[in-house]
Amino acid sequence: MNRVTDRIVNLYSSKNRRWITQLLLLLPALILMGIVYLGGLLIFGRYSFDIYENGKLIRGWEWDAYRAFLSDPYYWKLIGTTFRVAFKVTLWSLLLAYPLAYCIAGLKKPGMKQLLLLLTFLPLLVSAVVRSYGWQLLLSKQGFMNWLFIRLGITDEGFSMIYNETGVVVALVHIFLPFMVFPILNVLSQSDASLKAAAQDLGAGSWRTFLTITLPLSARGIASGVQIVFTLCLTAFTTPQLIGGGRVMTLPVFIYQRTLDTNWPMAAVASIFLLVSSIIVSLLVNKGAEMLMFRRSRKGEQAYG
Repeated sequence: MNRVTDRIVNLYSSKNRRWITQLLLLLPALILMGIVYLGGLLIFGRYSFDIYENGKLIRGWEWDAYRAFLSDPYYWKLIGTTFRVAFKVTLWSLLLAYPLAYCIAGLKKPGMKQLLLLLTFLPLLVSAVVRSYGWQLLLSKQGFMNWLFIRLGITDEGFSMIYNETGVVVALVHIFLPFMVFPILNVLSQSDASLKAAAQDLGAGSWRTFLTITLPLSARGIASGVQIVFTLCLTAFTTPQLIGGGRVMTLPVFIYQRTLDTNWPMAAVASIFLLVSSIIVSLLVNKGAEMLMFRRSRKGEQAYG
């Protein structure tokens, strides 16, 4: 009995107290994640082996849904549309977010910096549903954008900017832009300004300093932003459903429709495919950023002997 008591006392000694405290703090979140997330995945995984025939769900352990999903060209077209939209949104978000983050990070006036941060953060306070309806009003045939284009003489009849892929991409870029700005801004704000000053002292111009110092140092922020925006786009449902109007079929919209049809095996397979794809893309982006930073550090070591 004394030996057991000694072990318990030793376990909570000052040496082990820190990690035990951290474990206890993490425990509620781990239990919640384990039940909600892993439990949901296991249930979905089980449904993926069921059979769907003539509108009825039959319990079983078959690979029919996996075979149908991976062999039918329709599903590959669906996957292609989902990834194409996610790629376009991520690219446009990066092209718009980087200059904005660079500008905010370089501002000396705190008031202007806070104003731009507030304007960037403000859209996140509005629901994605409300913003999607807003874009519907802006991009519709009788919307503000077409009214402006007609008044400027760019077109006589207006453009078709809704219920197609272009409208979905425009709305998603607006919705996910802050998720690209903040990781890049965080890295740029923490970068050492003396490195840029040293490069310029050694004769490097502004463009070369940006390419050799600023851009590689911000690779980690770019990678984080790309991971967040790309995975959010892959799983976006509301905007493709509202702006696409059923004509832009992405995997989340497809999963929603199959779930309503009680074709749960196909919905489960598509969900698992989406999850695995998101993990693979995140790992590849992370690896790419690490390789870029490693190459830059190796070049730096070689340059300084």
